[in-house]
Amino acid sequence: MLSRILTSIGLVLVSMFLVTLIGGCAEHQEEGPFVVKNLSIQPTEVQPNEAVTITVSVTNTYDTWGIYGLVLKINGVKEAEKQANIDAGGSQDVNFSVTREDPGNHAVFVNGLSGSFIVVEPR
Repeated sequence: MLSRILTSIGLVLVSMFLVTLIGGCAEHQEEGPFVVKNLSIQPTEVQPNEAVTITVSVTNTYDTWGIYGLVLKINGVKEAEKQANIDAGGSQDVNFSVTREDPGNHAVFVNGLSGSFIVVEPR
């Protein structure tokens, strides 16, 4: 039993490492026992310094709990990191909140998923 748990933890750590190396743009991203999907960016158009909520859903398809690391990048620059502790077979929504002052399109990347939001010119 202990060796199975240690093996599971090892797989989770390897999955987390691979996620940082592998990019891509897809509707969902599978990394080992974890699936990241349902990228949501709300609202998609904001005034300067208005909050944008970025959410992804992480599912643990393995038969034991695991920890999965998420990295949010805005315009290719790391903005935030979070970890999801997920039971076997469970899912968890992970939220990030960001603001931007400069008008324009801002590219969003979270563990292989991508989208964008727009900051409009001030009124």
